Amino acid sequence: MEFYKPRKANSIEKEDTKFFLLGKVQEVGDGFFILLDETGKVKINSSFKVEKGSLIKVFCSKFDEEIVADFIQNMDGLDWELWKKAESLYLRLL
Repeated sequence: MEFYKPRKANSIEKEDTKFFLLGKVQEVGDGFFILLDETGKVKINSSFKVEKGSLIKVFCSKFDEEIVADFIQNMDGLDWELWKKAESLYLRLL
């Protein structure tokens, strides 16, 4: 069984096939959106409806260089500073 690994926009590796990103929706287009986090931005193909400016966690699959949203969790209302502290502690354990 493969798990979704935590990633940042600039740390997606070639061999990654399942991962999740947390960021703000910067742009929405037909069948895709651009997600922005503190390290950069990434284009994600999606059939899900997202709103520009929303904070989301997106669980993705990657096929070659194409990133596709498997499902999306709305994170509006998240305490961003607390999340970064918790994430930092979590990543030290990996």
